[in-house]
Amino acid sequence: MSTEEKNLKNRPEDDKLLLDHDFDGIRELNNPPPPWLMLIFYGTIIWSVFYVFHYHILGTGPSQDEEYAEAMKVADETAATQVADFDEANITLITDEALLAKGIEIYNAKACMACHGGAGEGNAIGPNLTDKYWLHGNKAEDIFKSIKYGFPEKGMTPYKDQMSNEDIQLLTSYIVAKLVGSNPANAKEPQGDLYE
Repeated sequence: MSTEEKNLKNRPEDDKLLLDHDFDGIRELNNPPPPWLMLIFYGTIIWSVFYVFHYHILGTGPSQDEEYAEAMKVADETAATQVADFDEANITLITDEALLAKGIEIYNAKACMACHGGAGEGNAIGPNLTDKYWLHGNKAEDIFKSIKYGFPEKGMTPYKDQMSNEDIQLLTSYIVAKLVGSNPANAKEPQGDLYE
């Protein structure tokens, strides 16, 4: 008897784990996987039978190619809608007060007030947004473009990489609805052309 066999015989707890067969003197221990793992294993086999019947034999479910095509169609429609809705050429102004409040938050968060002043406030170092004089046009698309692309040579930061088109639309709507025409007492002198 080899030393290994003697060592196996000396461990009584292994006697009940040893299987009856051996191969070339090698004996096998009975070491089953835990029950929770066997439940997962059998569950996947049962699930695969239902899956094959549902998708391949009966053909009642959509194929992966069909699901992919549908997802791409929805993504293309969404992208086309977003580009069309928020392009500077066809921006629409928002009049809802709750959304304009978000525009105020953006105006304050981006520190626009530091250069342009706020509603009822003057002291602007940049162009005054509270009167009817504009350097780059007063239409919604002009303001949208000014915010989005900025004027770096004049110190106006382009916000196209910092803000979404939706946020720029909210900010544009706030400027038009709340700032233009507020004419605070200590506002900066008019610059640019008068737009009525």
